[in-house]
Amino acid sequence: MNSPGRNHWDCGLDVGLPGVTRMDMHCHSWASDRPVVAALGVVDCPECFSPPEKVYDQARARGMDLVTITDHDEVRGAMELVERGFEGVVVGEEVTVYFPEDHCKLHVLVWGLTADQHEEIGALRLREDVYQFADWVRLRGLAHALAHPLYVQNGRMSPWHLERCTLLFRAFELVNGAHSGAHSCALERYLAGLNPARLRALAEKHGREPLWPKAWEKAVTGGSDDHGLLNLGRTWTAVRREDGRKIADGAEFLRRVMNAEAAVGGATGRSDLLAHQLTAVGLRWYAENLHGRAKPRQQVVASKLAKFAGLDLPRPGKPALVWDTLKRQGLREGPALAIGDALRSEPKPLLEKYPDLAGLLDPGSWAKDGPAIAQHARMAEFSDDLSEALGRAMASGAVRAIRERDKAGMVDHLTSYAIVQAARIPYIISLFHQNKERQMLERLQHDSAAPGSGASPLDRPMRVSLFTDTLGDVNGVCRFIQNVAEQANKTGHDLRVVTSTTFKTPDWPNIHNFAPAFATKMPRYEQLEIVLPPLMRILRHVDEHQPDVIHISTPGPVGMIGYLAARMLRVPALGVYHTDFPAYVDHLFDDHAFTKAAEAYMRFFYRPFTAIFTRSTDYVDSLANLGLNRDRIVALLPGLDTDAFHTRYRDPGLWARFPGVSTTSVKCLYVGRVSVEKNLPAMTRVWKRVAERARQRGLNAELIIVGDGPYRKQMQEELQGCRAHFLGFRHGDELSAIYASSDFFAFASTTDTLGQVVMESQASGLPVIVTDQGGPKEVVDHDLTGFVLPADDADAWERTMLALIEDGDRRRRMGRAAHTRMARYSIRASFDHFWKAHVDAWHDHLATLGIRRPDDEERRAEPADPSPSPIQA
Repeated sequence: MNSPGRNHWDCGLDVGLPGVTRMDMHCHSWASDRPVVAALGVVDCPECFSPPEKVYDQARARGMDLVTITDHDEVRGAMELVERGFEGVVVGEEVTVYFPEDHCKLHVLVWGLTADQHEEIGALRLREDVYQFADWVRLRGLAHALAHPLYVQNGRMSPWHLERCTLLFRAFELVNGAHSGAHSCALERYLAGLNPARLRALAEKHGREPLWPKAWEKAVTGGSDDHGLLNLGRTWTAVRREDGRKIADGAEFLRRVMNAEAAVGGATGRSDLLAHQLTAVGLRWYAENLHGRAKPRQQVVASKLAKFAGLDLPRPGKPALVWDTLKRQGLREGPALAIGDALRSEPKPLLEKYPDLAGLLDPGSWAKDGPAIAQHARMAEFSDDLSEALGRAMASGAVRAIRERDKAGMVDHLTSYAIVQAARIPYIISLFHQNKERQMLERLQHDSAAPGSGASPLDRPMRVSLFTDTLGDVNGVCRFIQNVAEQANKTGHDLRVVTSTTFKTPDWPNIHNFAPAFATKMPRYEQLEIVLPPLMRILRHVDEHQPDVIHISTPGPVGMIGYLAARMLRVPALGVYHTDFPAYVDHLFDDHAFTKAAEAYMRFFYRPFTAIFTRSTDYVDSLANLGLNRDRIVALLPGLDTDAFHTRYRDPGLWARFPGVSTTSVKCLYVGRVSVEKNLPAMTRVWKRVAERARQRGLNAELIIVGDGPYRKQMQEELQGCRAHFLGFRHGDELSAIYASSDFFAFASTTDTLGQVVMESQASGLPVIVTDQGGPKEVVDHDLTGFVLPADDADAWERTMLALIEDGDRRRRMGRAAHTRMARYSIRASFDHFWKAHVDAWHDHLATLGIRRPDDEERRAEPADPSPSPIQA
């Protein structure tokens, strides 16, 4: 059984059996000389440079018994081979045709035609009308196939067009080596669903009879769609003759293919394959147009790189290099770009890790094995490593230029970094290109699915990728994400967490931590980091996972990649507003302009999301006030791991293990980041007063601070002599024991959207004190499980803290009530609500594509006059 995630199509036929004849029925030569996109016409870059003779040689070297060339609207490439007497050649052409109703663009492969018939296509203007073209093909009995049938070429292809093609053409290209295997799987299911009744229904719907007898029995073909001598012969069509002899006559092979006797197999498309095709064509354009005019040192670097793509470019000799050096010195030219030195030093040692690719830099191996760039997975990995190695090689010079304020050096390194990133553009373009038909495929899978078959997207489990910039820190956001990941593991839900950090993260199968391309400590927040995530590694991972929903947990660099991934995959992006960033910025800088800038960024980041989750209802209004659509804001059900935070972790001997901490004192606990935005300056002022009053009254009380942050040093200094103890980061069972062994919890933050630590402390049996601003107040019952106090009323905070220190019975009574109340916030119930919200968003998205359950379909009125209705690409 073939599946969309595989890169190889199993034809079910042993090609080593006697009598099996194979042909790659879709490939190109230099005769496909038009630009692949109009923009490349400016530099006169065609879509293919492959000489017909090399196409022939590579196809035969890779086991093809017959050879065709199917150039775009041309037969010159194939005719060159015929005229030169090459054996086993079939003339082919990939004809561009259009639906006259809306100019929807198609490609149709035609084989066995003559040069005169090729001219006739143009003379009769058949390309402008697919109906006339299909009639012409039928009348002349030409072998043909609708190429890459699910490829949306100019944004108009839809199920309506596919249905009409079903009535017009005898054969479909089932496997195309440049397009994803998901296309082949969806098309295979669609073709399997054809039968006489289905064809009658289509004929009635479209008012058009099928052009071919038994039109439900489609012939299929396969071809590599090669444009760069990379994949020729890796995707093919095979026919087996009963007498065990190979087919030498191309006409007989085509006749058997059209009689639906063929099997198809080989490599299916993938994004790195397409990227390498683009790169190979680009390098060949450089070779023909620029290499001869480049400077000798540039020619040396270019010739080394070109070998990866199968190009053996001329290199300047030593005299030319010496003369170039002397000339540069005489003209007092500035130093070469940093990228030049990096390219001369980095590839060679890196290639030692890739001996298989190094072996393919020998031109003698190219005819059969192809160049190194044809080893797509390995070459993509090498490209990632090389890009990162070049960045590291240039890093010291960039830092030096910044420190010395060398403007020319900074421009040099910025330009060099830009060149490195520009080299990644083919990979990014290819990832987007390979996924642009996803909505079309999902609609086709749904429409082709038999009831109860499980083939519809609605019948399979949802896949989610969760993007976060923080996972190794000690804060509520991290614990929320870890809880979600753990519950997904336990319940078998397909959720993958994507992050990029140097911090330690849980070693779970669904957490994917990509090593940052660059990382440094955040100024003023040494416990946090600024990272540059590895864009391509993450996008390739997401492309492999193919999630149905992208969940973005943080608005940082990883979150931005998540948004890019959602656009790439054409799936809904959902986000969580974990932190009130504008309020944080206001606390940190006390600058109105900075606060407004933070608000503008939040609007920019969250506005495209299908749904915006908040951890409490309090922030629904805040998000709406930012200009976000209230209808898309959803308050998530709070939840925590009540097994991890529980009264049973109370340990009377715990405090003896912390030097200086009393074993008999009443302990006020704070857990979280030690920073200004947590309102800890206010907490510091209150505790100084509480400590003094407690001393005067003979009360034994201490403040315990768990966590770290930029305010720690100042807070320690201000609380010197006030019986405050800073324990730094604590994790796991030790943190649980600290919670349960304390006496009450104080949390003065006004910017938290929930305050996970407030729930954890209550579950551990502690009464809590929180402010009347932000989300934490929603999980506290005032005067029952804790106190909700005005954020700016220091006297109220002082009185309440002293009251709890003095009254042990009240603390214990409120602690029991808090523990009981938190039992309702089970992490499983919270996760179920989280997951259902994502399923709802996914199904709403599918509904916009016309994918609904039968009961929904009954309520939906069908349009009276079906017409082209393209799925948005």
